[in-house]
Amino acid sequence: MVMRNYAGRILIRVPPQVHRELAREAFESGRSINELCLEAIVARKALRNYDPWNAVEEIWGKNRKVRPKQLRADILTAISEARHGR
Repeated sequence: MVMRNYAGRILIRVPPQVHRELAREAFESGRSINELCLEAIVARKALRNYDPWNAVEEIWGKNRKVRPKQLRADILTAISEARHGR
């Protein structure tokens, strides 16, 4: 890659439907289309080397000893407590 000064501007071409959807989302969220695009670029960069299966394996490994009946009871208790504001 050639080292040079970058102005920080990128022109992208998208289909009209994508432009319409971005404009709607930007308006509804109170952000600009530029902010939405920047968010997408940053998220893509952050996820570039992310392997979701590693996270699944880690969670699975930690929960292999969980008893299904106890887990169900704990979940129902937590839901009940949340409903009753405890």
